[in-house]
Amino acid sequence: MIITEKIEQILEPTASEYGLNIVQVSYAHQVLQILVEKLDLSPISIDECEKVSKAFSTILDVEDIIKDKYMLEVSSAGMDRPLVKLDDYKHFTGRNVKLELKMPRSAEDTRKRLKGKILSVDGTTINLETTLDKKLQTVDLKFDNILKCKLLVDDDLIREILKKDKQERKK
Repeated sequence: MIITEKIEQILEPTASEYGLNIVQVSYAHQVLQILVEKLDLSPISIDECEKVSKAFSTILDVEDIIKDKYMLEVSSAGMDRPLVKLDDYKHFTGRNVKLELKMPRSAEDTRKRLKGKILSVDGTTINLETTLDKKLQTVDLKFDNILKCKLLVDDDLIREILKKDKQERKK
């Protein structure tokens, strides 16, 4: 098991207690970065990140997984959050994404970077509506061929956020 997977596994119960989901754990150059989001996808405050960071820090000190000195950064996954797990693609069906493939889809189509809308997820295949050669097309992408992917911040996303904010203010 990779160290980041082990860290996520250990911290996930605590994140849940705080009403959070761990989106991504990365460790490089002595920086352990943990991206979190609220389970209901509402905005997370700096105070909430600080509280969960202290809880994570205590657990990591006790578990002593990382032997070297490191800096812990806990932050919001943000509006342009990465899509890391297959469930992320299912959850964000209908949303626009920007992604990079590990390998081109075929010998005929050597593109490795695509933008488009997630239409559906069938097993481990993501169906993406994208523009190729000036035509709107649906392409099938294997989950294990996706190097990285993140949500696009676009007009649709901004409208959705404003609509949710307006509904929250009415409560």
